[in-house]
Amino acid sequence: MILKRILPDTVVARAVAILVAALVAVHLMGYWGYRVSASAVAESARDRALAERLVSIKRAVANIPDPSERDRAAHALSSSSLEVHWSRISLVLANAPLTDRAKATAQRLKELVPDLATEAFRIGFADDGAIASGETEPYRHMLLISMRLDDQSWVNFSTPRLGIVPHFDPAVLALTICLAVVIVVIAALLLAWVTRPLRDLAVAAERFSLDGKPEPLDESGPSEVRRAAHAFNTMRERIRKLVGERTQALAAVSHDLRTPITRIRLRSELLDDTPTRESIEADLFEMEEMIDSTLEFLKSGESSEQRRRLNLSSIAETCVDDAKDVGRDIEFSGAENLSVEGQHLAIKRVVSNLIGNALKYAMTVRVEARRDGALAELVVLDDGPGIPDDRLESVFDPFVRIEASRSKETGGVGLGLTIARSIARAHHGDIALANRVEGGMSATLRLPIAPIQPARRQTARSAARLPVLRV
Repeated sequence: MILKRILPDTVVARAVAILVAALVAVHLMGYWGYRVSASAVAESARDRALAERLVSIKRAVANIPDPSERDRAAHALSSSSLEVHWSRISLVLANAPLTDRAKATAQRLKELVPDLATEAFRIGFADDGAIASGETEPYRHMLLISMRLDDQSWVNFSTPRLGIVPHFDPAVLALTICLAVVIVVIAALLLAWVTRPLRDLAVAAERFSLDGKPEPLDESGPSEVRRAAHAFNTMRERIRKLVGERTQALAAVSHDLRTPITRIRLRSELLDDTPTRESIEADLFEMEEMIDSTLEFLKSGESSEQRRRLNLSSIAETCVDDAKDVGRDIEFSGAENLSVEGQHLAIKRVVSNLIGNALKYAMTVRVEARRDGALAELVVLDDGPGIPDDRLESVFDPFVRIEASRSKETGGVGLGLTIARSIARAHHGDIALANRVEGGMSATLRLPIAPIQPARRQTARSAARLPVLRV
């Protein structure tokens, strides 16, 4: 769960995040390797220079015959990192312990400068007991070397054995960051190009409907994406074929049922028993209504009508006026112009279903048109008995009726809301039901506001070309 929260949501963003993490890890490991190798090279160069200086200084001091001049020459050959003295005694005590660290240092110096192997010298560290220094800070990690001359005098060397101080170069860091940014930008562009078929697939799936004949999805990109696009195209055609075959089959069955229904109606008219005849006719009417509603439900996603700009408020007001003409208590209020894009007959069917459903179970109905951001909302309010909260979604299922408040005398087969929501979603909208606090229900139809089309302005040049009527 924590990983899901940290990771971005899109494929490109996740791939870029993984790439950035990999680049950071590679740069850190590369920097560590660079520091280790650089330290090793620097330490090797330092030790080689030390060994060469030991040999050259020893030979220079040895060539001076005057003992009083030897110490002066040794001081003159000293530097900030290497202090040199000449004396009759060795700075490294003969009985000083030869530690592993001292042995390793001596062996390394001999390997770097083979001439040093022919010289007689003693080596030790001050803090290992080479001199009586103890653990005092000035002598910590101090390397001491005493080289014996032919007259049994000694040239003594002392140098600090400190690690290489890491050098931070801002230019290297800036170059590394620039390279990483360039790599990430190029990778993001390439990933966006590679994953574009996935976005096209998602858009095609979101816009999938049975209206018209959609263009097949382009089967391009990597092999996995091509397979997914091909599977989507195949699935869409199968769904369209399945729905078409189901609709045709039901249409054929309904056509065949109308013949015996008509015969039964004709025979019922010959009955002298009026109550029985009226009961049979009511049952036959209900059967025909069930057939018509079912066909409408199956065909709700198919229509050859072209989509155009519609005034949702005008459609709602027309439906309200039709209900007023038959004496129902219904009022319309709100925005006078809510432009949506869709099929006129389909949108009118949705509005009629919502208003008709409210009029079935309520005495008073109010219809409000309003705009909420990029959505046009049509709210139908009634004072009916309402629906239990746990059944508000189930009433959109086909053939579902809430018996507690929807008695059979009200008519219908439980497909009105199903058809309405199916049409609304085919227009990229939706329908929501809610119980009102003061009693009754509210049914809200939400549809996207149609984009504003730029007005076509006539240019002065085109206006000049218009013919002039002379009177």
